[in-house]
Amino acid sequence: MKRSLKMKDKYSYMGNYGIVKIIGGKFKGKFGYYDDDDVDFDNVSKSVVYFGEMFDNSVYHYIKHEYITNDFTIEDLKKRQMFLQHKLCSKISISKRLELLEEKNLIESEINLRTLNYINSNKLENKKVFLSHSSIDKNIVTSIALDLQERGVTTWLDAYDILPGESIMSKINKGLEECKYVLLFLSKNSVNSNWVTKEWETVLWDEINSGKVKVIPVKLEECEIPKILQTKKYIDFTEGYNIGLYEITKTIKAYEKIQ
Repeated sequence: MKRSLKMKDKYSYMGNYGIVKIIGGKFKGKFGYYDDDDVDFDNVSKSVVYFGEMFDNSVYHYIKHEYITNDFTIEDLKKRQMFLQHKLCSKISISKRLELLEEKNLIESEINLRTLNYINSNKLENKKVFLSHSSIDKNIVTSIALDLQERGVTTWLDAYDILPGESIMSKINKGLEECKYVLLFLSKNSVNSNWVTKEWETVLWDEINSGKVKVIPVKLEECEIPKILQTKKYIDFTEGYNIGLYEITKTIKAYEKIQ
């Protein structure tokens, strides 16, 4: 059944069409596709949201404008994706399974889209921020890279900036030379990694001698801070992913204004 659009009022959401996160009401936590603003059966202006791609799913819901947002991170998407995967492994009805699969497909499409946007944008723009991390922490660091890209901060990340067949060391050295900032991701894995430690020593030496690069420690989890970094204030992700992401974005943009 097709819905008929009616006059929108001044309280319309009117965000960009596409995926949104539900942050209130009975659908809180779900991701859906925002299609438009409309009036519900009580003549109240609300947002029209499909839980799944709108072209594959004819079921839509009227949701209060204040209950939806397009401000969410890759980590938000991944957490919901894992939750849905767990639910799909449980004993549920066919209709419920289809509903969860549609939402899962929507989420995975958004993750893939953001990844492609990151790769394409990084080809066109100069990198600003080098991400130094342990390979064991690659999952969360990749999420941070994609989320920073969404917030206008371009990054250098080995997973996307080193192609098969290229020299790892020469590409890393080139990346370090070209970037203005280096984020040192501190974790139990990285502080015990000789490879990562060499990167840190290199960039800290450059910071001291040239002043062209700014080294910013980022603590991913509770771990021992290396003595060489103990005099520096660090960004703390242990207080929450979104808080840490906000602090990185704010810090980089603050340094950009100073220069």
